[in-house]
Amino acid sequence: MLLATTAVAVSFATPLLAQTGANTANSQRPGGEQGATRPFNIPAQSLSSVVGAFGRQSGLQVTLATPAAGNVRTNAVTGSFTAREALSRLLAGTGVNFRIAGNGRTVVIGTGQSTVDLSAAEGTTVLETITLTGKTGRNSIAGSGYQGTPDWVYETPASVSVVGREAIQSAGVRNTRDVFNRVSGVYAGEGNGSFPTVSPNVRGLQESGRVVVSIDGARQNAQRGAAFGGATSYTASAGQGYVDVAFIRAVEIEKITNARSGNAGSLGGKVEFRTVSADDLIAEGENKGGEVNISRGTNGYDFQGSVLGAVRSPDGPLSFVAGYSRTIMDEYKVGTKGEARSTALTMKDLLGRDGWSTFFKGEGDFGDVKASLSWMHQENDFVQGASEVIDRESVRNDSVVAKLDWDPESELIDFKSSLWLNDNMTHELRAARKYAVETNLDMGLRSFGGSMENTSRFDTVAGALSLNYGAEAFRDIATSVATSAKIAENPSFASSYTSFSPAGRRDVASLFLNGELEPADWITLSGGVRYDWSRLKGSATYYSVRDYMVTTTVPCDAIRNHYTALDYFNQVFAPANPSWAARYALYLARVWPTTSANCMPGTGTTTNTPVTEYPEHNVDIDRTYSAWLPSATIELKPVDWFRPYVSYSQSLRPPTILEAFFAGARPGDSAGYEYAPNQALRAEKATTYEVGANMSFDGVLLDDDSIRIKMAAFRREVKDYIALGYLVTDQLLDRTYTSFVNLDGTTYMRGLEFEGNYDARSFWIGGSATFLKTEWPEKTQVFSNGTTTTTGEIVAWPGDVAPKVKLTLDGGMRFFDEKFSLGARLNHVTPTQSRTLDTEGNLREVTDPYTTVDLYGSYAFNDKATLRFAVNNLTDRKYIPAASAYTAPGRTFIATMNVKF
Repeated sequence: MLLATTAVAVSFATPLLAQTGANTANSQRPGGEQGATRPFNIPAQSLSSVVGAFGRQSGLQVTLATPAAGNVRTNAVTGSFTAREALSRLLAGTGVNFRIAGNGRTVVIGTGQSTVDLSAAEGTTVLETITLTGKTGRNSIAGSGYQGTPDWVYETPASVSVVGREAIQSAGVRNTRDVFNRVSGVYAGEGNGSFPTVSPNVRGLQESGRVVVSIDGARQNAQRGAAFGGATSYTASAGQGYVDVAFIRAVEIEKITNARSGNAGSLGGKVEFRTVSADDLIAEGENKGGEVNISRGTNGYDFQGSVLGAVRSPDGPLSFVAGYSRTIMDEYKVGTKGEARSTALTMKDLLGRDGWSTFFKGEGDFGDVKASLSWMHQENDFVQGASEVIDRESVRNDSVVAKLDWDPESELIDFKSSLWLNDNMTHELRAARKYAVETNLDMGLRSFGGSMENTSRFDTVAGALSLNYGAEAFRDIATSVATSAKIAENPSFASSYTSFSPAGRRDVASLFLNGELEPADWITLSGGVRYDWSRLKGSATYYSVRDYMVTTTVPCDAIRNHYTALDYFNQVFAPANPSWAARYALYLARVWPTTSANCMPGTGTTTNTPVTEYPEHNVDIDRTYSAWLPSATIELKPVDWFRPYVSYSQSLRPPTILEAFFAGARPGDSAGYEYAPNQALRAEKATTYEVGANMSFDGVLLDDDSIRIKMAAFRREVKDYIALGYLVTDQLLDRTYTSFVNLDGTTYMRGLEFEGNYDARSFWIGGSATFLKTEWPEKTQVFSNGTTTTTGEIVAWPGDVAPKVKLTLDGGMRFFDEKFSLGARLNHVTPTQSRTLDTEGNLREVTDPYTTVDLYGSYAFNDKATLRFAVNNLTDRKYIPAASAYTAPGRTFIATMNVKF
């Protein structure tokens, strides 16, 4: 959740009269900005560009009330002025008003507060404006940065990336995971071509909650292990984040943790999908609005469509949003160019999916109090498998979020709260195999939680100080049931199907305090601490194998006990020996004495029968983890366009339910005697160092051009990294099991990241670059019972190693008053790596490098209708995407019609 930074309340106001000249009555409250003058050098440009430039040069937080006002042309300002004087000069004659709040630290441009009526003054223009209250500008989702990144990203001293709705729609995504393809430091992290799930890999960390994925703060914690990534990767499709991008207004990616809400239990950052609101759909001056999106394409891209509508009460505080989305994807073909290895013939992963979703949101704007309630319901059916076997999946995912914010005039109160529920249920029909009959598997994870926080602001002798403090908590409850004819006969067989989706409970809670101090215009200091606590509670059952022989002895029952000599001769001996029929006396003297002592058939025997048993071992788990986790950042502002920073943070990730209660065996009709839970499993703990810089330039070569650059270098050290290894349990000292274990030593992740863009309105050119190096300890020694260790070999890891290099170059042009745009992207990625070493001692490469080209564009017929198109993988390359296990689609053409109403 980004509750600490996303509180924004927007409401329509009556038409506003704005003034010209230096005199103004834009604010009735005195503030800390009034007495100080600063040098300003802002060229004449659009209002959207002025927001960032004025914020950097004034040192104030500046918010533009609505992106629609961004096209207003402002005046040039050069010289030393107070913030009020500079704003008045900038906006003179534009008809746009402003308000200075927050004791002089916040500027809201486009406010609806009453001002002196200067409608008759020369040069004054009457505009219909929007009122925006609140204390941050993070609600903005579009700007002049890379992929349309908003300016607040380039004013944030941390590694943050944003993919807005326009960028999502322009890219022509087949799956939600495609959103991350061009973000620095982030990989799609998806291992199955049919799965409509997303599991982002951020700076080499992936799966098992290492990176938090949420929808408006509702965590997508469902996990699914094993089975799809081959023998050495147990989580190729583990992350089960289901998100329909038809309802998403922006994706915010934070690549480092801090002492703020939404970071509990995260090791390396978070990814939040923010849903649309009524303001995204309703045009200025209207009370209703909506949009329809229809996409068709080639190569199995059958249909993606959505409809969204919103209404707002004319004079009341309420607004409502409703939407429906439908997706039909067929089997796609892989590329034909190149000699890259492909999984198309061996893995049944390209078979498409069929899904639908609904979305509802109600919002209330009651002045100081803002409230919302949203619900996203998703249904997805798809198939997957390997070789000749195909399994069918049916998934339901419900995300419900309620928010309540209170932001009165007091600088001591900026309160935000949230309650959320995410309920995920997966039904899998596993086809019959040589070693198993048809089996039904039902896996569920219900997560619910909440948060509350407050931000207080003070003017101190040391400078402006803000304190953010609060608490958050959530609970995961997992269920798993397997049924089949064989399981009905042998209940222990169920453990072989539920091993990678075990039942259990996990609780996570956190208290946090974060402060930010600005002792001077050129420096900002921030630091905080969070206390994370978690508990895992439940039981697991695993089995051992016992082979032994059962000896059965039948005492001898002599023939004389059942026959007389004559009866035996007539009934048994004579029929078998006809030549003796006339020699009874000889039989009686020579044969009968010996034969009568012999045993009757079936008696007098000893039989050894081999027997295999599977003794059951039950483990009760009740473990807690906790840690104090500090973080700190120093940001410098030596000049208005350059803002370097350094940061430090610690993070803790407790084991997931899958890792803690792991027991059973690979799916099949046998008892689960391969895997056992590790009762001594420790939490992962990371320390991250980062140095970075934000750079913003406006009016560089042209009046309306801009440059936005964000770069960072980081080093992350992870203790007790969790992987699959070998374990000796407390109950059985003579047997080794596969289990989740902690690595000895330290895991290192180092990298460089860059995102930049030059936008001259008539054309743009930008790109991103990622350089990543990862190092893992080679072995682990697990002291499971205090005396016994294993060989320390690793069985499998959470996915492969992200590539060392990922580069994207993006450029294009705009024509016909920017109605028509045409762009192209060049993407280059080096091989995904394994953690095993090659003959030269380097990490083994498991895929081939690849370079792809994409084309995209749009034509706006008018304000209501836009046609978008994209050609992905233009050169039809055959390749396996970064951090994936399956071959990507070949050349695909996609066309989307967007109509607003």
